Amino acid sequence: MMSSISRYTKWLHTKWPAGLVEKLPETGYGGTTAIPGVRIVGDLTGIPLLKFSADTGARAVQAILAESNFPSQRGQEDVLDLVIIGGGVSGFAAAIEAKKAGLNFKLFEAIQDFSTVSNFPKGKPIYTYPTNMTPTGDLQFKATVKESLMEELEQQRREHGVNSEKLTVERLERKKGHLLLHARGGESIQALRVIVAIGRSGNFRKLKVPGEDLGKVNNRLHDPKEFANKQVMVVGGGDSALETAIALVCCGAHVTL
Repeated sequence: MMSSISRYTKWLHTKWPAGLVEKLPETGYGGTTAIPGVRIVGDLTGIPLLKFSADTGARAVQAILAESNFPSQRGQEDVLDLVIIGGGVSGFAAAIEAKKAGLNFKLFEAIQDFSTVSNFPKGKPIYTYPTNMTPTGDLQFKATVKESLMEELEQQRREHGVNSEKLTVERLERKKGHLLLHARGGESIQALRVIVAIGRSGNFRKLKVPGEDLGKVNNRLHDPKEFANKQVMVVGGGDSALETAIALVCCGAHVTL
């Protein structure tokens, strides 16, 4: 018979894949990093909430504007005041703030604007916590469902006249007083300041078990209605897994969590 300690040990996930502590970049006040002039905002700060993402993006630009040496550095030929890497909520919040301040900036996105929200399941409820918080800046949230949130974000982007450019930045370095960004394809861009807002939406974990590359295995739920009357196993015990399981059941799937 299994002892109490053995049962408890098994319950602690020692016999199957389990989550590990995720390593995040070390940041200081306002998203500062060990590289002078580079700030990190959004999901990479460790708080994956819409309001906090927007807040950190806008605050990072305000902090840059408040740097004593920044005004005197601006206006250099072939050197952008600011580059924002990542066209998600935090990136666009930063871009709107940069546009208001009249900065010479560019926003680069490798795949799709607002890709994290866009890849939420159809009809996903949106919870903008904390409810009593108003994010810094002009990017705000009122929608309660994924589709209306996308419309809301796009409308605000258009109203402020902010667009992204398709570009994949692979690395950056500090060189001769500037930040040099190296893009895929060999292009390089010089900037005084850089805000990294790339998020973590694409970094799902795999179980590393046979069969997980089969066509019937998915790492993201797009439309729960596609699984109506089907047997579905959801692997995981966090917020995403529980939301997925509930959405599937509500659409008529037979779910094992």
